[in-house]
Amino acid sequence: MNKTGVFCIAFCLLLAGCGGYKEPTLSDAQLKAAEFNQKAESAFKKGSYRRALNLYNEALNINRSMENIDGTAINLINAASAYRKLGDKEKAHKYLDEILNASAVAYRPAHISDAAFLKALLYLDEGKHDTAKDWTDRSLSSCGDSQCQGKIYNLKGRIELLKRDAVSAITYGNKGLSLNKAGGDEAETANSLRLIAEAKAAKSEYTEAIKFYEDAFLIDKKLEAGRKISMDLIGIADMLFKQKMCGDAVKYYQRALSVSKGLGDEEGVKEAAGMIKKCSPDSN
Repeated sequence: MNKTGVFCIAFCLLLAGCGGYKEPTLSDAQLKAAEFNQKAESAFKKGSYRRALNLYNEALNINRSMENIDGTAINLINAASAYRKLGDKEKAHKYLDEILNASAVAYRPAHISDAAFLKALLYLDEGKHDTAKDWTDRSLSSCGDSQCQGKIYNLKGRIELLKRDAVSAITYGNKGLSLNKAGGDEAETANSLRLIAEAKAAKSEYTEAIKFYEDAFLIDKKLEAGRKISMDLIGIADMLFKQKMCGDAVKYYQRALSVSKGLGDEEGVKEAAGMIKKCSPDSN
């Protein structure tokens, strides 16, 4: 669920808790914006980023016309995410700057935190690790609950891992894991576990890494997060492969191959198939 859905649910629950309070009727414009958002979210999940972008912009225009500050912020961030996926970093930065550099509009701290978080991802895409880390600090300073803090610490850990500092990555990963569990965020809990697994692997602690991948897998399976299921299976297989346990590794590579085929993930299929071939007796 995206941030719009979360906001709507929270608002409805608030109304339900007030005796005698009648739930307001949404205007035609509000209903249209919600419809655009739902369609955009569906398109984004399917990888149709251009369509998602167009729909987010439609919702953005409606929210601007009503001076709905929350709706405007949410759609600026969502559209920036779509621009990032499309490789248009300049447009992504421009949309985020509207929130981060605002003077006439007071955006919520949560939206400022999300915008700064996405800025960090954009700089990480460019390999600018130090700048990305600075933006995670900005994101953290505007974040007031364990749920958003957990994902930020996960990103901090990812940055350290890319800088080849596995020890710091594990420290941040454990911090994120604790916060994500406390906040009940299963998806980010799995991300914490996977981050720690990768850091353990970087330290050649393969047996320990497998345990963390397995824990992440159980959560991702529950959430039906196909791409992450494949990543977990590949991770376990890689750890077995590094321990020269090719027979066991192939079983996991085959499972990852099947999941990737189901997802239509060509890169995932190529990776798993390549490792299966590498494990075969006649590969040399």
